[in-house]
Amino acid sequence: MHNLATRIGLMAKEAASSSSFGIEINTAADANWAQVADSLPEKVTINGKDYKTDDLSGSARKLLVIYLSDLRIVGQQKEMLALAELGLKALASEIQKNLPDA
Repeated sequence: MHNLATRIGLMAKEAASSSSFGIEINTAADANWAQVADSLPEKVTINGKDYKTDDLSGSARKLLVIYLSDLRIVGQQKEMLALAELGLKALASEIQKNLPDA
């Protein structure tokens, strides 16, 4: 666990020092993002307004792909958290069953 915390700390420090804002964009990946952006649905709704994906700029399409990817990751993390909480409840119940009577 200590190693993981150390590595995370070093990665955060490196990321923060690589840009004045702590954010660095890998421009070499632009071609990959453009390819993924081609897989977007024909129409998207943004803030209640419908747009044709083909009418969006390349930057908007790339940002939309990033947003959708992040949304999927957040959903997965929420699911993992719910499963972890369920596991903790089950463990607490088993611990309670294995305690000597008071």
